[in-house]
Amino acid sequence: MRNIDEIGGLLTAGLRDGVYGAAAVAIAVDGEVVAEHAVGQARTWDGPGVLAGEEWPATDAATRFDLASITKLVTAATLLTLLDERRADASLPVAEVLPEFTDPATDGITVAHLLSHTAGFPAGWADRSPDAGAVRFRAGARPVVAPGSVHRYSCVGYIWAGLVAEALGGAPLDVLAERCVLGPLGMSETGFRPPAALRARIVATEFQSEPPRGVVQGEVHDETAWALGGVVGNAGLFGTARDLLRLAEALRLPPGGSPLAASVVRAMTTPVTVADDGYGQALGGRVDEAWASGMTAPAVGHTGFTGTAVATEAGGRRSVVFLTNRVHPQRASAEPIQVMRRRVADAAAAAIVWGAHR
Repeated sequence: MRNIDEIGGLLTAGLRDGVYGAAAVAIAVDGEVVAEHAVGQARTWDGPGVLAGEEWPATDAATRFDLASITKLVTAATLLTLLDERRADASLPVAEVLPEFTDPATDGITVAHLLSHTAGFPAGWADRSPDAGAVRFRAGARPVVAPGSVHRYSCVGYIWAGLVAEALGGAPLDVLAERCVLGPLGMSETGFRPPAALRARIVATEFQSEPPRGVVQGEVHDETAWALGGVVGNAGLFGTARDLLRLAEALRLPPGGSPLAASVVRAMTTPVTVADDGYGQALGGRVDEAWASGMTAPAVGHTGFTGTAVATEAGGRRSVVFLTNRVHPQRASAEPIQVMRRRVADAAAAAIVWGAHR
């Protein structure tokens, strides 16, 4: 792609090929937005093979997407900010905060283990029945291997990270995320459990039959986060591409130059030592994933199952956000969205030449 402006054509091609029903991209160089494009509409299908029976709004800069696991970045930033306020760091044993971690199988787990996917928890939590207050989760979610022994991506660990934040902050996670991250960064169009009045401005995701939810729109797609009430550390945030670019930029800026505390930026962008799992790992951020390989290392960010992605060059110049609903109306192979992510990131990598300085 020779010119960053051609990214609009790339998004349109993805829409035409059925990779997603809606998409939005925002790219910044040196803090300046150099590209912003959106295609599609909020809802395309009423079910697999059943076109929407009404016209839904076209996607634009104000359209909100289910950010899925990008929520983990905000959870990490919230928890690390709470630790910074207490002049503590991620070496804090979780057992000092949550009584569930005081037994021998868990008393060696630290906040750093949770945020780096090295606490030993399984990848997912199979109980999808409503669990108000995470009562069953708290009682049953335990590690399967010793902390520090493996690097295994785990939504379970991040659900616990959200619970640690709530215990430290003395408030629900959504309140703490607003106070520690979303508010300071000006992310006014991002939050958990969006009001029903915004439904038409939120892209639909999957038609779910188990649990029997139909086309999910305006509620978190992740079944576990939904069962736990929608305000959870692993998923649940909805937001716009422009808003998410603010988070990326806060991590791009050097410690001390960001709206986030220096210790938070440093922790979220500095690779930690983990077993090789195909990508590097910071506390919260994934480092130098293959889709962002065209960007200058370290490229720190995250992806989400619904088809979302964000990356920034920590200490560098560029940030990119690519939001889609690739699971609408049903999940399929992840390969097409992975190809699209790489092409969008390559466009961002060309932004210095063809964007800010053309």
